[in-house]
Amino acid sequence: LVARVKELGMDAVAITDHGNMHGAVAFYEACRAAGVKPILGVEAYVAPGDRRDRTYTGVSDGGYHLVLLAENNTGWANLLHLCSEAYLTGFYFKPRMDREILAEHSSGLIAINGHLGSEIAHHLVEFGKTKDEAHWRNALDVARWHADVFKPGPKGPRFYVELQRHIPEQNAINPHLVRLA
Repeated sequence: LVARVKELGMDAVAITDHGNMHGAVAFYEACRAAGVKPILGVEAYVAPGDRRDRTYTGVSDGGYHLVLLAENNTGWANLLHLCSEAYLTGFYFKPRMDREILAEHSSGLIAINGHLGSEIAHHLVEFGKTKDEAHWRNALDVARWHADVFKPGPKGPRFYVELQRHIPEQNAINPHLVRLA
């Protein structure tokens, strides 16, 4: 990956393993050796409620997806803390964080929400199916929470709405994601 990034003339690349950062150190070293800026992160799983609650619901028990990227050393330290706590106190199907711990450790992090596994997308898919405005309001509330927790910093925005164009289900919610953003 790093060799191809370099070959294409790109100067930075990110890694976001699902639920962990097991590949971060090797990735960082490979990037540094090639003169490419490594962007370290995780595709976190966020519990729909308290991360310590292990009540089976059959819906999102493994958590919603949320991409988190370290913006600086503070963000890196927060990623380490969040990922450790996700395993130690939040593991249920997958290593999960929750809103409480994210709010406490959001400094130095950039958050990206909106692909099909995310909480925003969950509500927008339901909105698309039912046209019930309550689902739109839920998606809007989730986006507002993220925008509040990941407030813009000195380098600019720290919360982004993710757009992907690849499968019909994602393509169907993209206009709603654009409206939401």
